Amino acid sequence: MRFSRRTLNIIIIVCFASVSWIHLGQSDPEMEPLEALTLPPLHDNHWQSWLSQEGISVKWQQVSQPQGIARIVFANQTQLDIPLNAQQWSAELKALAANKALHDTLVILLQGPWAKTEMQGIAAFLIQRLQLQPHTLPIPSAVTHCEQTFAAGSLWFRQHWSQSGSINQEKPLPNRQQWQDFRLQHTQQLRQQWLSNPGQLDIQTDIAYHRPPSDYYQALYQALGDSQKFAASDYLDCIKPQ
Repeated sequence: MRFSRRTLNIIIIVCFASVSWIHLGQSDPEMEPLEALTLPPLHDNHWQSWLSQEGISVKWQQVSQPQGIARIVFANQTQLDIPLNAQQWSAELKALAANKALHDTLVILLQGPWAKTEMQGIAAFLIQRLQLQPHTLPIPSAVTHCEQTFAAGSLWFRQHWSQSGSINQEKPLPNRQQWQDFRLQHTQQLRQQWLSNPGQLDIQTDIAYHRPPSDYYQALYQALGDSQKFAASDYLDCIKPQ
């Protein structure tokens, strides 16, 4: 049987269309890559630092609010919060009971509308009144190589599987939609924490305890936005014994 050139062209087009339709029909939506999230940047949080004569680290952030706070972070992973009125802070400090702290101090965090000299004065008063002592032993970073390299996947495990202190490697990993929901939720939470005054205080407290790299939170935020569902399995592969 002979076909005209026009008929052959039609047959070729139909074949190509059929192959394309079969391919599309058989493609797995689960394997489609997620688009990177467009995330507003996390700008500098403007914390300043000072080392007291006693060798105690002091960090402060100047914020416009009627109520400030002094947080003393101790080496045993406890903390003491002392609310201070923006105007009456001096009188409130003088009324503070002179109880000697039982543990070494990692850092004093100050947050309020005060100038640098006032921040240093508040810190110096607290050191004297509470007889604070610096923690002199080195504190290694608690953030592992795998947690730095696969930050997004590490966060998934911390949120879902490690409440008991260990990771259950037999549980199912997230599917595409679960990972999309996870990264949307946690980039929003990280940004909200970064932009809030209480959130900044908690971030600095975490830094004092765990000593992550200086850009860890910004890197985690961006890693979540760029990540795919395989981030969790990549982290799992990293922590498995070689």
